Amino acid sequence: MAEKTNLLRILSILAATAIFLLIVLGGIVRVTGSGLGCPDWPLCYGQLIPPLVGPVLIEWGHRFATTLTSLLVVTLALVAIRYFRQERRVIIPALAALTLLVLQILLGGITVLLELPAAAVTLHLAVALGLLASVLTVATAAWMPKQEPAPVLSREGELFFGWAAAASMASFALILTGSYVVGSGSSAACLDWPLCNGQIFPWGQEFRVDIHLAHRVTAAVVGVVMTILAFYAWRLRRTSPTEAKLAGGAVILFLTQVLAGGAMVLSGLSIDFRALHLALAALVWGLLVILTARLYLLPRHEATASSLPSKPQDRPLRSQARDFFSLAKPRIMALLLFTTLVPMLLVERGIPSASVIALTLLGGALAVGGASALNSYLDQDLDREMSRTRLRPLPAGRLDPRTALALGIAWSTFAFLILAMGVNATAALLAAAGIAYYVLIYTAWLKRSTPQNIVIGGAAGAIPPLVGWAAVANGLDLLALYLFAIVFFWTPPHTWSLALWVKKDYQKVRVPMLPVLVGERETVRQIALYSLLLIPLTFFPLIAGYLGAIYALVALILGIGFLYNLRRLWSDSGPGIAKSVYKFSTAYLALLFLSMVADRILLT
Repeated sequence: MAEKTNLLRILSILAATAIFLLIVLGGIVRVTGSGLGCPDWPLCYGQLIPPLVGPVLIEWGHRFATTLTSLLVVTLALVAIRYFRQERRVIIPALAALTLLVLQILLGGITVLLELPAAAVTLHLAVALGLLASVLTVATAAWMPKQEPAPVLSREGELFFGWAAAASMASFALILTGSYVVGSGSSAACLDWPLCNGQIFPWGQEFRVDIHLAHRVTAAVVGVVMTILAFYAWRLRRTSPTEAKLAGGAVILFLTQVLAGGAMVLSGLSIDFRALHLALAALVWGLLVILTARLYLLPRHEATASSLPSKPQDRPLRSQARDFFSLAKPRIMALLLFTTLVPMLLVERGIPSASVIALTLLGGALAVGGASALNSYLDQDLDREMSRTRLRPLPAGRLDPRTALALGIAWSTFAFLILAMGVNATAALLAAAGIAYYVLIYTAWLKRSTPQNIVIGGAAGAIPPLVGWAAVANGLDLLALYLFAIVFFWTPPHTWSLALWVKKDYQKVRVPMLPVLVGERETVRQIALYSLLLIPLTFFPLIAGYLGAIYALVALILGIGFLYNLRRLWSDSGPGIAKSVYKFSTAYLALLFLSMVADRILLT
């Protein structure tokens, strides 16, 4: 078996190296404008080997390298199937690589036949990166012992793994936004660096500038994530020296990549610097994938492992899919997507294009699902103790926490990419800000530290209306800000009524929700205060002339209903009434937003 393992190691290293070189060569094809050097596919000018000169040589060389790489990947998959089909950590990424290879070849042909649209070229690169990751995962599994003698992954190591996975997906997003910059012709939109045309943030001036800036903002986000990753690598340098070195190498290469990007701009988009920039990006991605795979394969800490069933993944596929759906918190998603859709209809005074609606809602759904999955990962210890949440997939042990983490990161990343490339950069950045605010500010910090967690953290739930507005208008105006404010001031009464309903749960886990710290009577007073701010605020769009009589009538009726429920809560703040108020507040927001659409469509 040792000989078979050595064969697997050699093949995986050769295949990974070939894929890396193929990605770099593909970048050279793009920056030299040789993508249509062979305008047909799979032949080149109807020939197997055409005259190899100029762009034809570069594009044909890329296709020839693809053929050699394909042989290596297929051989690797066959070896895995023949000798390692009982080892999940080898056979699954090997089969994934084979599947992605087929998809990559087909996408390459489609991209040529469609004459290199930016979205198709970016998707082609995304699949290539996935192929590289799959092969690198096989290599990591082949080179790691099945059982590490020491150390097992500690709780801090779990956080290291989480940030490694986040850095991987952030790096993936950075490469793809860079690809879209090139494909959309936005490379020269900013002629200087680190400024953009002499300004720090010239947003909204031109589409190409916005695309270029979105890539730079993504690079800044990656920089923050890499800094946190470096912190954990330093903390664990003695207990996990190999992983710390991998993280350190990725950070150093990322900094070099940033400098190469600056040099590329300052050199007038030199082909050499453009190729170097992509090569460094692919190296960073590769190191982060290896790091994440190693941390995933390390034995888990006993306290973590004992809380899970032995093999939660062995359940039927339908059951797992149901848990994935549950992880995304579909009820919350439905309300947030509705508050995203309504502003889109208000901007257009009707129905925007189907593609804009579909891509915005798809990106929004992935953003909400990603944030919810990450929230579940961070809050699994609380959810395990609360009766309202203990049957969710993670606390019930039906899903591995690492699966939830991976899904949360992946969904969030694809949400950003879909919105950035399919809608506009403004909507993408707003959605990313909402995810980051909800996960990092509210879940990881505010929720467990202050009774004002809902007040400050409520901004995250108020961002979807801004995303919807920006998706159509590529900017914001006063009505969009009114919608944000309405959701922001609606959130405390809504959530505090829930907290009154399940007060015992929050007491059990010592989360400082308002009813736990100040009591029911003071909580009801705070609900009344925010309700009395919310109800007049709902009439501001009417006063400003944005909406008319239908909205005014519905807002008045709903406001009276809100006050009636508030009076009931004032008389009895027990769980029964609190539950009723919580459900009414959900219907209140949905009906209020629905009346805005009815008003705009019927009265204009």
